[in-house]
Amino acid sequence: MTTPKFVLRFDDVVPQMAWSKFDPFDNLSRELNIPLLVGVVPHCLDPTLAVEAARPDFWTLVRGWAERGWTIAQHGYTHQYVTDDPGILRIGKRSELAGLSYDEQYAKLAAGKLIMNQHGVWQPVFMAPSHSFDANTLRALTALDFQYLTDGWGVYPYALGGLTAVPQLFAKPLHFGFGVYSICLHVNTLTESEVEGVLKFVRGHRSQFVSFDEAARTSHSFVGAAAAMRLLTSSSLHIMRRLRTKG
Repeated sequence: MTTPKFVLRFDDVVPQMAWSKFDPFDNLSRELNIPLLVGVVPHCLDPTLAVEAARPDFWTLVRGWAERGWTIAQHGYTHQYVTDDPGILRIGKRSELAGLSYDEQYAKLAAGKLIMNQHGVWQPVFMAPSHSFDANTLRALTALDFQYLTDGWGVYPYALGGLTAVPQLFAKPLHFGFGVYSICLHVNTLTESEVEGVLKFVRGHRSQFVSFDEAARTSHSFVGAAAAMRLLTSSSLHIMRRLRTKG
């Protein structure tokens, strides 16, 4: 059985995020030369993401991350939830995009891409707010030359609507002993003990942390096994989330 690989992913990256909790990961990335995956909101209008003083050099920082080999994903457009559509994955209960028309979604995604391009940080990677996207989202992303999604079931990348979906299952360093795993972190809500726990895990498993690009190129020689893991994880995690909600 192969050794699992991990990607350290950060959602909700905006000028007013919890830098006091994010900076230790930035420092660890420098120390261990680990490229991170960060989801940058191009034009954040979500007040819940403003928790610390804004960094006036935000876009300069993002450009610096890109130069260090980090993957910069476009995390929606304004991060404002406007529908209750869970999208294809049926994980979140609200969405910035899913449920809207193709034209509406295209306009939002294009506006976000324009801002990212203006700051010199756009890459063909999309991270959906609340993990929610639908067929129209995929069509619009393809039309706008995106190539990758930072979401999906299973433990190996797979084709989805003309893009490559790189699975994201857990918000903790959990795994099945094989495959690739994006550890999804929201620094605004992490406790100090959770920050320390993740940092400790990364230090102890440095050789297993890879770039998003490497994760996207990872495959399984037996296609049936990869498909089976997508079915298994989608069904089991949906059940777990329903039980947690009822509890």
